[in-house]
Amino acid sequence: MLKVTMPGIMRRLLRLFVIIIALFLIAILWFWWNRPTPVDMAANVPADSLVYLEANSLTDVASAVSETETWQSVATQIGFSATKRPNDWLTYLIRTTGLGSTQAVIAARSQIAFVMLNLTAAGNGDALEFKSQAALVVDTHTSAARVKPVVENAIGTLTTRVYLHPNIERVTIEGSELTRWISPDGQRRIVMAVDGSVVVIGNEEQAVSACLAARHGQRPSLLHNTELDAMRARLKANEALAFGYVSAANAARLVAAGAPILLGRLPQSEQLQKLLAVGAANLLGNVGWSARSFKGGIEDRYLIDLKPEVAARLQATFLSSEQHDQGAWEFVPASVDSVTSYNIHDPSAAWDSFNAAISSHLDVLSAVVFTTAFRAVLAPYGIDEPDSFLKSIKPQVLTVRTDLRSERATVIARIGNAEALHQFVSRRFGGHPRLEKVGPDEIVISADESLAASFVDDYFLLGEPEDVRRCLTARATHAAITSVPSGEHRLRHYLEQPSTANVVTFAKESERARAFIATVAVFRGTRSQLPSAIDGVIAALPYAVTETTLGDNGFERRTRSAFGQFASLVSFLTPEPAGPAP
Repeated sequence: MLKVTMPGIMRRLLRLFVIIIALFLIAILWFWWNRPTPVDMAANVPADSLVYLEANSLTDVASAVSETETWQSVATQIGFSATKRPNDWLTYLIRTTGLGSTQAVIAARSQIAFVMLNLTAAGNGDALEFKSQAALVVDTHTSAARVKPVVENAIGTLTTRVYLHPNIERVTIEGSELTRWISPDGQRRIVMAVDGSVVVIGNEEQAVSACLAARHGQRPSLLHNTELDAMRARLKANEALAFGYVSAANAARLVAAGAPILLGRLPQSEQLQKLLAVGAANLLGNVGWSARSFKGGIEDRYLIDLKPEVAARLQATFLSSEQHDQGAWEFVPASVDSVTSYNIHDPSAAWDSFNAAISSHLDVLSAVVFTTAFRAVLAPYGIDEPDSFLKSIKPQVLTVRTDLRSERATVIARIGNAEALHQFVSRRFGGHPRLEKVGPDEIVISADESLAASFVDDYFLLGEPEDVRRCLTARATHAAITSVPSGEHRLRHYLEQPSTANVVTFAKESERARAFIATVAVFRGTRSQLPSAIDGVIAALPYAVTETTLGDNGFERRTRSAFGQFASLVSFLTPEPAGPAP
């Protein structure tokens, strides 16, 4: 008969206890060793990147977007379950331990950065096409062996949906293995490389190679850029869902590239591009962006710095009017596409100080180019003599675009000098204008039918004839947007009252929201037309609101909308479809 003594049992129990403790400590050390340590994503992108964006938590961004009112209304209709905020403890466990499906681990651990390395504009008939080099950098904080097959499969599935039959190539460039998915026509591609825990995805090999070179110290990176760090601090990037940065030099490059669109199709030439870039560099500082949740939507905040002396000169005249005139809103139709309210105490003085600031900080030729360009800003409103026009009106001007297809916006302003405005109309309309009655009011229409003007009580309207008619009808029939309860709610939903901003823009975002939802549906695998029920949700969306104010360092803009800038970014990152699904 086997006898087991008490000391023997104690020794075995003690040995078992020691083993358990040792295994527990090993597990803790293993999890501690494998826990993700946040990195500065700026170390993975070139120092001369044109645009830099970062987000340090994919789960936070996804949660913020999925909790917006609009997403909650459409999610189930495009194949997503009713979304609730994910279990924070489960997310923390997956992030810390790395236990779970690879997709869940990547989502919980990843930090991302998006960079635009170059942007070129080229004319194509009447249109202007932009081509960019861009890359998405993802630090998964997970081994390459685990990440690579999952990412390759995801990109392969996506490119099959949008390119239909992509060609897949594997090449080695400067020691790095790249995988390319190329559309059948050879015009579009996605390029990917996996380097340790980092995945780089770009639209060209050069973009991917540039990020890998910055990551390995073969070319300067944005890491330790003092101006970028200062912008992070000003925008509290550590508390934001996402952050973006454009240096002063690159802001000038973007102005030069985008001026034809922003300012009305200026002639394209290398000399003009150089003049615009040099001039903008003398006026602009750094640009920053951050995003956070706000009132069932997303708030985007932008800081657009000006050179200190330029900002100081403008501050004296960019003052908000203390009077709030609501009469002009009686002309705004209920179905209006966008409205911008300019609340500046003295519009003429602000315009003069703007021109003076430009002239005093640029050489003569650059100053002429810039003042001509900014005069072009007012051309869509039919205003070719801004100096005299702005002296003839009172503060709080509205510009109204009744329809997205309208070539011009309609100006609604209180009359300051009626005689001067009548003279302006006579000069602008030329000979043989005709008169037309719209209800109790009268409009003057130019001989070529391109412009119409109306003097109604204390207000002056200027725009396309049909748009002016709609504005007059809205007032006469009490059908203005502020007279309709649903219209007033949609207009003011995101606006914090009272607003002291110099400029406030209200804009429908139906097309952008629809594009975002459709893009997510593509990722989901739905290529068919969006369900008709979504049209009602989109049609009832509140107006996106943008408030612009001149501060000590320059302009600050806050935009509040359904999905924020994330909607544009997601749509931008999606490859262009090659054609209808088979």
